[in-house]
Order: sequence, then C-alpha cells, then structure tokens
Amino acid sequence: MLSIAMTLVPGLRTTGSGNAGQAYGAAASSSAVLVLFYMAKTLRLQRDETTLQREELALQRQEMQLQRAELELQREEMRRSAGELHRSAEADLRRLHMDLLKMSIENPDLAKAWPAYAPGLSVKRNRQYTYANLMYCHFMLAHQLGMVTDREVLGHLRYITATDIFRGYWEAARRMRAEMDPESQEARFAALVDEAILQAGAQSGAGSGSGATAATRSASAVTVSPDVSAPPTAAPTATPTAAPTVTP
Repeated sequence: MLSIAMTLVPGLRTTGSGNAGQAYGAAASSSAVLVLFYMAKTLRLQRDETTLQREELALQRQEMQLQRAELELQREEMRRSAGELHRSAEADLRRLHMDLLKMSIENPDLAKAWPAYAPGLSVKRNRQYTYANLMYCHFMLAHQLGMVTDREVLGHLRYITATDIFRGYWEAARRMRAEMDPESQEARFAALVDEAILQAGAQSGAGSGSGATAATRSASAVTVSPDVSAPPTAAPTATPTAAPTVTP
C-alpha cells in the first residue's frame, strides 16, 4: 500500500523522474527499508522481553530457594526446641526421682517401700547406699545436661568413689546396671564411674605400693558387707540401678 501511495506523489510522476515503474521501484525500496527497520525493532523488543522473562524466572528460583532455606531453618529450630523440651522434661523427672529418694532417707517408714540393694543390709547401711545413689544421680544429671565434660566429671567421680560406702553401693547395684540399654546415656555414664574407680584404685595402689591389687579391688571386687544396707530406694534411681528408676 505504501508503494502504491508513493507512485501517486506528483513529484514521482514527472517526466524528470522517469516512468511510473521507476517511481514504483523507488517506493518499493523505501517501503522495504521501513519494513526491515520495523522487523528489527520488533525482534529487539522480543529479545528484551525474553531477557526480562529469564531474569524474572531466575528471581523466582532464587526466591523459592530462599523459602526452602527458611523452611529448613524453621524445621531445625523446631527440632532443637523439641530436643530442649525433652531434656527439660527428663531433667524434671530425674529431679522428682531424687526427691523420692531423699524422702526415703528422711522417713524410715517410706524407706520400707523400696527394695534393699542386697540381702542382709542393715538399715544404716541401706540409708548410706541411698545417699550414694543420690550422689550418683546428681553427677549424672549434671553430665547429661552438659554442665560438666567427661574429663571434669571423672575428677568428681574419682573423689566420691574413694569411699567404701560408694563402692559397696556400686557393687550392690551391679545387677540393676546389667538391665540397662548399653547404648543409653546412663550406660555411658556408668562406664565413666567404672573408669573413675579403676583410676582411683590405681592411684591408691601407687601410693601404697600395691597398685595392681588396689586397682582390682576397687574396680569390681567390692563386696557387699552384711552391714551394707541397700537404700530402701535404690530400684528406681537415677543410678545404674533398678529398672523403674528415672535415672538422669
């Protein structure tokens, strides 16, 4: 249409400009240039639009990645919160167990509700074993709450396991520890107590010149004397003792 219109222009139809065919050719050339310009502009616009779409898709992918990362952080936070709640509930339960043991020490009538650690134990030794059980529960709870490291708790354990009362209690509770899950935290802590007894025995033996004998005696050959009274509690303690114990 543009080419035909241009042939009607008076200036293009003069004798000086040649015949109508020449005018039409000039008009066609001009229109072709215009069409090419328009096509080039259209292609450039399409290319720009495609680039913008790609950039928009890239931004959407980044946003989705950020959302996934945020969801993962939220899940991790929920897992941490659940773990902390579980540890808090476990600590509260163990504290309640320790309170039950303390009540049995203070009240002989309540102490009778707990089984003895071993047959033939006197009431006095029984109460001493219950107290040793409380000592064990205390350090185990501190260790499991992360308040002391393995190395630090070993120092405390070497100190409290140096007495015949604690070793007698530990030996009397051996049958209860045998029922523990070997993969449990309490079993791991009980292994630390065994190690502390060995170390304390080795140190004692080195000082007296009979290291091997002392180490062996302290590690496992701790016999329960007839006077060693098992705590009227003992079974459900946070110790490596009885199954119904809420041990830390």
